[in-house]
Amino acid sequence: MNTIKNLALMAGIAISLEACHSSSSKQQTGTTTVAGDTTITDSTSKVRARSATGRLKPEETAFIQQAAVGGMMEVELGNLTTQKTKNPKIKSFAQQMITDHTKANTELQSIAVDLGIKLPGALPAKEQSNLAAMRQMQNQEYDQNYMDMMVQDHAKTIDLFNAASKFKNPQLSAFATKTLSVLLMRNKMAIAIDSLTKVKPAGKGDDLPNVDKNHKN
Repeated sequence: MNTIKNLALMAGIAISLEACHSSSSKQQTGTTTVAGDTTITDSTSKVRARSATGRLKPEETAFIQQAAVGGMMEVELGNLTTQKTKNPKIKSFAQQMITDHTKANTELQSIAVDLGIKLPGALPAKEQSNLAAMRQMQNQEYDQNYMDMMVQDHAKTIDLFNAASKFKNPQLSAFATKTLSVLLMRNKMAIAIDSLTKVKPAGKGDDLPNVDKNHKN
């Protein structure tokens, strides 16, 4: 009789232990699932970014970087020019450059984020050097160099954006096409203002200061 009671007691204990183990396993499984979901979400985001970057052609990635640097340079030069020039037309043009390129830079930043591209945070050494040289210039020298730079830079930038407008990536092609129309308009303005800043050559006789103009043979 005691043997039967002992067997029944041991069976009850075994059942209780099995129930506790089953409950603990369910709790552990639930915790593992939550951690797994978080890991999957993080991994998915990284995979999407890599996939977006992988879909871009080398020339598309290069365009993003070049456009970003060019845009930053235009804003920096615009800010410098509004401080240095005394020419109202040049100052107005520089302010327009700041407005146009700040807007374009913001839009390009948004596109870059979507495509998983990191834009440069500062100007490269070459652009930094050009800015440093411009800071040393004054008055007419500064105005002429700035406007010459605007004409040359816009010509190069128009070619860059014209090529980008034909990209297969819809975001980049749409951005390039929209920005291109503004660049063409500003290029015409730059050429017109640049022609007004040129120093007119003096008369032919003025380049001979030692000649006695009253002398007659």
